[in-house]
Amino acid sequence: MNREIFNYPPTVEVLKLLTPGSLKQNLAKAVRLWVILRSLYGDNADKVKLDLGEEFNFLEWRDLFFLDAVKYHSRDLAPSLHHEKCRCATKLTEWLFASNLSVEKNQWYSSFKQYYSIQDDELDSLLLTGTIHHTKNSKQEDKSVNPNSERRSQKFSKSLSDGRLFALTCRNFKDHDFQALVNLGWLKIKEENNQDNYLKVDKFPDFFLAPLEQIEENPSEKFTNEELSAFINFLSKPINGVQRFFIHAEYIVHPKLYNRVELLQKQLKSIWTQDKVPLVKLTYQSAKLYQDTVDCIVYPVCIYYYQRAPYLFAYGQIPKAARENSWSKIDWYDYRLDRILQLDELPNNLDDVNISKQFVDKCQGKYPPNPNDIKNEMSAAWGFDIYKPQELLLLRFDKYFYSNYIQGTERDEMFSKISLKQVETLVKLHTAAALREQKNLLLIVQSRSENDVYCKVNYRVKDNNIVMRLRAWGPNVEVILPLHFRQDMKKDMEATYKLYR
Repeated sequence: MNREIFNYPPTVEVLKLLTPGSLKQNLAKAVRLWVILRSLYGDNADKVKLDLGEEFNFLEWRDLFFLDAVKYHSRDLAPSLHHEKCRCATKLTEWLFASNLSVEKNQWYSSFKQYYSIQDDELDSLLLTGTIHHTKNSKQEDKSVNPNSERRSQKFSKSLSDGRLFALTCRNFKDHDFQALVNLGWLKIKEENNQDNYLKVDKFPDFFLAPLEQIEENPSEKFTNEELSAFINFLSKPINGVQRFFIHAEYIVHPKLYNRVELLQKQLKSIWTQDKVPLVKLTYQSAKLYQDTVDCIVYPVCIYYYQRAPYLFAYGQIPKAARENSWSKIDWYDYRLDRILQLDELPNNLDDVNISKQFVDKCQGKYPPNPNDIKNEMSAAWGFDIYKPQELLLLRFDKYFYSNYIQGTERDEMFSKISLKQVETLVKLHTAAALREQKNLLLIVQSRSENDVYCKVNYRVKDNNIVMRLRAWGPNVEVILPLHFRQDMKKDMEATYKLYR
C-alpha cells in the first residue's frame, strides 16, 4: 500500500497542529503524539517505527514500543526507570533535540517565542518537566500570598518524572493519547469482541497537511495568534460540501476608512522589509486628547488586532508629549490605525529633525524595540495598554461563576487564588493611610459568602479594556483593591442605576 510517511521534524508548527489548545500547556502531550505517529507511520529507517499491521490493539503497540512492557508498563502504575534502553527512559528534550528527526535547539527556542511570551528559564522548565515553573523570586512571592498555588499548578498540569516523556501509566496513553489520535483522524476505531482495535489511515488529516504546505510555500506568513491558527486550520474547509465554521469578529472601523487602513498596512509592510527600519512621523487624531491632531515621531514595531480594531504598536513620542512638543516622555503606545491620518517615513539623516539623540540611538542601535518586548510587557500584567503603570488588583468572584468561566482557562493561570485571611492582610497593607476605608472594607469582605473565591493579579491602571471586562461580568465579580478602582466602579454603577431608576 502506498501510504504517506510521517517524517516531519518536531518543529513548533508541527507540534501546534497535533494538540488543540495551548502548546505551552500541552507540550508533553504534543511530543508524545509526534513520537507515536512516528512509531505507526514512520520511515522504515526510523528506529522508532514499529512492525505493526494495518490493524492492531493497544497492547500490541505497547509490547513493541517498550522493553519488558508486561512487567513494567501496567495499566495503572507509572514505570520506574527499569532499563536505560527502554523508551520510557528517554527525556522530552532528547526526543526533540537528539533523535534522527531532531531540530536545532536555538532555532526551536526562537520559533516557540514567536508564538508565546515566555522567559528562557520558563521554557527550560517546560522542556525539562512538561510544566512552567516560576523563577525563585516569583515562587516565593506567590507562596507568601497563596501557599496552595503550587498544588493547584500540579493538578492543572502534571510534571514529568525526571523529564521522561513516556513515564506514565498505560491508561494515560490509551485513554488520552491514542484517543486524541482517533479524534484528530490519525487512526480509526474497530470494535471487535468487546475490544477496540485501531486501523491505520491511508491519508493523513487535511488539517495537518494543508497548513504545513502553506508554511513551506510562504514561511514568512505564519499566523502567530497563539492558538486560533490551529483552530482555523482544523475546521476552515467545508465538510461534505457544507461550511461549518465561521468567525464573527466585531470591527468598529468605519467602511469609509477601509482604504486608508489598507494603505497604511501596505506602507508599514514595505517599511518592515527594509534591512534597517526607519523612524516615521504619524499624524494622529487622538481620542484621549479630545480628537486633537498631533505629530508623533516613533519607531513602528508591529500591528495587533485587539478587541475591535487594528493597532500599530510603536515606541517613541506619545500623543500627549507630542502636543507639548516634548521629548521628556518616550514610551510605548498603541495607535489605532484608522486614527492615523498620515504616515511619513523619515530620512536617514535626522540632523534637521527636532528629536532626542538617546531615542535615535536606541531605535537605530543593535537592539531596537521589537515585538517580543511587547509580548513580555503584556505577560507582565493584565491589560492591553502596556505603557500604563501596573498595580495590584484584588477581585472577589462568585464561586459558581469562577468555576464555570475562570477555572481551567488561561485566566486561571493569570489570576492567583488566595485565602480570605490573605485578603484581609492585603487590605490592611494597601489601605494603611485610610483607616476608615480600611475598616469598612474589612467589614464588607467579612460579610461576603465564605464560598466566594478571591484572586489577585497585576493590572494596567485605567486600562479601559479591563474596565469593560469587569462590567461585563457584572455582580459575579467585585473589585476589592485598589480603593480608587473600587470607587470608580461604584460611581459608574450608581450613575447607570440613576438612568434606570
